[in-house]
Amino acid sequence: MKHMETKINSKFVLDSQAKKIMVWAFMLFYIFLAIIGYTFSINGVLGRTLLGAFFAHIFGGRAAGVGLCIAFDMNIFKTISYNMFIEVLIVLFSYAFFLLSLDHYFNLKHLNKALKNAEKNALKYRHVISRYGWIGIFMFVMIPLPVTGPVVGSFIAYFLNFNLKKNFIAVFSGTLVAIIAWSFFFNFLSDHLTKIQGILAVIMIVIVVYFAKHIKNWFSKNEEMVPEESQNEEKRN
Repeated sequence: MKHMETKINSKFVLDSQAKKIMVWAFMLFYIFLAIIGYTFSINGVLGRTLLGAFFAHIFGGRAAGVGLCIAFDMNIFKTISYNMFIEVLIVLFSYAFFLLSLDHYFNLKHLNKALKNAEKNALKYRHVISRYGWIGIFMFVMIPLPVTGPVVGSFIAYFLNFNLKKNFIAVFSGTLVAIIAWSFFFNFLSDHLTKIQGILAVIMIVIVVYFAKHIKNWFSKNEEMVPEESQNEEKRN
């Protein structure tokens, strides 16, 4: 009976968090649509740049998004602000779907596979990062490697039992530092190299191609969790 009550309470907390986060995610998405619509109405090139940066974040990561903005002459403050906004939007949607997937609220084949593979990566790095706690999540999110980033970082923080506030502070702090670093890096190139648009385009193509393979695998593979992790998940439930 006590176990059942604990499970029900845990489910209620997950549902409540997921719904609140989803509300915030949709609010930001409507703001995003408003920004894109308004920008297209006053400057088509800038509108295409902002929309392209959004898809660059999804398929190529934050470096591709930042690089695209700098390549089309957005100032560094707007570049940092916009790309941070996009990362927050992506994390909120991803984390809400992740929480809902834990209770099997939906049965969308490709989305479930993507979430399961992201969860698998999170579990794989959990034990290493757990030694360092908050700073471990911060560093994991900040470092630009294929399996790192704010989405997987937020999942790891969940498995480390971070509360939502501590989780998002660590994840978004690491993301902001990474975006600032990429912005100054690409801005430096822009100031010191000629034909920077062509160079950045090549860099972004390489990044997109490299990361797209990993993203495709998330939607195509659905590897089982190792027994130890499955047992831990059962205990959590």
